[in-house]
Amino acid sequence: MKWQIRHLEFLLVPLFLVIGVYFRTFRLTAPLGDWHSWRQADTASVARNFIKDGYNPLYPQSDSLLALNEYGLPNPNRYFINEFPLYNSIVAGVYHFWGVNHVYARIVSIVFATLGALALYALARTLLGPTTALIALAYYQFNPYNIYYSRVVMPDPAFAAFSIIALYFCVRWVGSAKLRDGLLMAITFAVATLLKPYAIFLLIPLVYWIYLHPARHTRNLRLLFLLGSISILPLILWRYHVSLHKEGTFASSWLLNGDGIRFKGAFFRWLVYDRLNRLIFATGGFILFVAGYLLSHLKKNASFFFVWTTAIFIYMTVFAKGNVNHDYYQLPIVAPGSVLLAYASIYFIRLGKNLFQRGLNLILISSLIILSLALGWYEVRGYFNINNNGMIKAGKAIDQLSPSDALVIAPYQGDPAFLYQTNRHGWPIGGDIDNKIKSGASYYVTTSYDDEFNELKKRYGVVVQNDDYAIIKLGLPQ
Repeated sequence: MKWQIRHLEFLLVPLFLVIGVYFRTFRLTAPLGDWHSWRQADTASVARNFIKDGYNPLYPQSDSLLALNEYGLPNPNRYFINEFPLYNSIVAGVYHFWGVNHVYARIVSIVFATLGALALYALARTLLGPTTALIALAYYQFNPYNIYYSRVVMPDPAFAAFSIIALYFCVRWVGSAKLRDGLLMAITFAVATLLKPYAIFLLIPLVYWIYLHPARHTRNLRLLFLLGSISILPLILWRYHVSLHKEGTFASSWLLNGDGIRFKGAFFRWLVYDRLNRLIFATGGFILFVAGYLLSHLKKNASFFFVWTTAIFIYMTVFAKGNVNHDYYQLPIVAPGSVLLAYASIYFIRLGKNLFQRGLNLILISSLIILSLALGWYEVRGYFNINNNGMIKAGKAIDQLSPSDALVIAPYQGDPAFLYQTNRHGWPIGGDIDNKIKSGASYYVTTSYDDEFNELKKRYGVVVQNDDYAIIKLGLPQ
């Protein structure tokens, strides 16, 4: 039986990985105007500006001159100093060799996501065996929510991957006592925190597993201090650097408990009913996820995934408003959730007392998983759509029409996605036009023919106007 499973693994693991990559190429070449394009545009612009304006990872720059900090500070240098720009740097490196194209940024995300999937399989196999690991890998790779967020131009796919890899090396280090595994655990954990500071919550399952296995190397205080320093010091240094450039940060205090939403009815409605039940695990998977979570604390190895998921619940509670507002904030739960779903599936299948009962249980569990994937696709399919085709056309037009150093006003309610399409620096919001002109704005491009556009049209005339967009050259009134 073990021989058969091992040979099945050699077939299924590469197959699941390849199919997962194929699914993530869906609309790969589509313009950067899909769901959460505002966050993707900021990330992509940093990578592009590393090529256009010079590479300096300490001072990443977006396209927008609109200051987003909560201190009222202007941001004339367009600094975008939040997460350490590791993902953006890698994308810029690809751009350096193959040219600037957001498709390459999506491919980088897919590569990281695939590495994370492989690490999740290895972690689940180590602790729960090959059968559970195969089911977890399949669900993780084919989950529609995870498919979409594994190919976005954001640091989140890389963060999710390094989080899984760090926990995998933690389990390896505890079992092997090899310094190499301990160092890899510390380094990958540090990278995860640099990509997303809330990776710090991974300390909960990491410390739990080390505490659960008292041994000479896990109680060596000098070694723990060394590994802890490697894990945390990069984040501390980066956050100190961020604190010196508050003008380049975006307002973040509201992420914790804006509107006092934590533990209100809306908090549970959005996170439990809408995100976990409707969107991520999509009804059928949610049943198995909850069952797996409740069952997993009963056994030592499975409890690792119970604690990991609990740590993510704590993170979701601490950053309550951020998680309610942004569905991509829940991406970290897909990995342990997939394992818990697989764990519950195996548990219920094995409850059958004979082959017939186990067959019925298998059909029931399979139906729940298929229902989850089908409903998940129904919810996520719209994420791939371009929200405003007019801004894509307008961006190409202004890129051809204006000088490469022109500053552009591309009003889109503060969303930088439109500005990104122009391949220019400038402002993603209208208003206060005269001051923007004094600051160097020379073109105004819009897809909305509102009062501001009509006023500027009277003052300056239009260069281009059609059903999709209009371009105004700012300067001396006509």
